Amino acid sequence: MAWLLVLAVAPSVFWLWYFRRRDRLRPEPRHLVGLVFAYGALAALLAGALEEVIFRVTDLPGTGTLPSGVAAAGLIGLIEESAKFAALYVGIYRHAQFDEIIDGILYAVAASLGFATLENIAYVLEGGTDVGVLRAALSVPGHAFFGAVMGFYVGLAKFSSRPLA
Repeated sequence: MAWLLVLAVAPSVFWLWYFRRRDRLRPEPRHLVGLVFAYGALAALLAGALEEVIFRVTDLPGTGTLPSGVAAAGLIGLIEESAKFAALYVGIYRHAQFDEIIDGILYAVAASLGFATLENIAYVLEGGTDVGVLRAALSVPGHAFFGAVMGFYVGLAKFSSRPLA
């Protein structure tokens, strides 16, 4: 069980380290990166609860048809990416330390990896080593890189002449 927990958490730790090392000019405080990471984990709980309610009400995954599968996948993506954005926005967007575009990338990656870590723990503890290896290679980097793209555009929006808020 301890091995599975390490397997579930280690990919996120690696990717967070990797992205933090790229913020060299004015590194972000660890406590703020950790806070946004925690907001991302909380967002995973909220997204999971929302997905559960929606799928129970709509019965999407149970129909077995391609359109329902596509709808379910699209719905999951919309919910999860919105939850990660909310974690980024609530957690750091208006903070004074968010003072350059790369900060948007780092904080969005932190929120995404917090989300991925909690999700990974649930899947790996249930599915075992094979699931952990696959998720380490695909899902966790996917969350990180999708977060990086989102963070870049959030950073651009924040420092444009017409910011989000």
